[in-house]
Amino acid sequence: MTTKNETPLIQVSHLQKSFEDLKALKDISVDFYQGDVAFIVGPSGSGKSTFLRCLNRLEEPTGGSILFEGTDICAKDCDIDRHRQKMGMVFQQFNLFPHLTVMRNLTIGPMKLQNVSKEEAESRAQALLERVGLGDRGDTYPNKLSGGQKQRIAICRSLCMNPDVMLFDEPTSALDPEMVGEVLNVMRELARDHMTMIVVTHEMGFAREVANRVLFMADGEILEENTPEEFFGAPKNERLQAFLGSVL
Repeated sequence: MTTKNETPLIQVSHLQKSFEDLKALKDISVDFYQGDVAFIVGPSGSGKSTFLRCLNRLEEPTGGSILFEGTDICAKDCDIDRHRQKMGMVFQQFNLFPHLTVMRNLTIGPMKLQNVSKEEAESRAQALLERVGLGDRGDTYPNKLSGGQKQRIAICRSLCMNPDVMLFDEPTSALDPEMVGEVLNVMRELARDHMTMIVVTHEMGFAREVANRVLFMADGEILEENTPEEFFGAPKNERLQAFLGSVL
């Protein structure tokens, strides 16, 4: 369990994001620590995905700062591509290259961006495929895979870069219900291995089971944060109480 004496892995200070007249994020300050499994929940349109995408500057913040491993990644002189290599990102859609085999999808990043040898990259990729139950799919093309298999491959692709944190943006929302469990099992294993994870999700039961912190966002603000036990068992914020009442 993290303690506040540790240096945050990610330190968000007064983060703001506007889209013309819409203030999507309003002065958010929050820290994430190594080993955190932090789940962000809230109603649609609350700014959850925008917040997550700001953490690796897929969305450019309008104001505030984000320190990642001590570096302000919002600074003009920041080499954001170098820092993104340490921040794995898994989206709602799988974004696999359709013209490349699974193995090539997994190895192209480490080989091109980290100068990893083909042999090492393929060894790392094969080990991850075995771990998620897809060890025999290296030569398969994405169009031959189910949605759950594609999302497991997308997680492997991020892990192939040996990231320090994994960001998940509603990774099961595009899946058929029977495939959701496949992906959640992989994420459950990552949490057990103490991978730092920040997860935007609607899977409340999974958040209750796996998270060590749960944050509630609404109207571009973090309105409550607590342990899963307190968050779901004794919510304090009235908006959170109403939200949980509607989804549980």
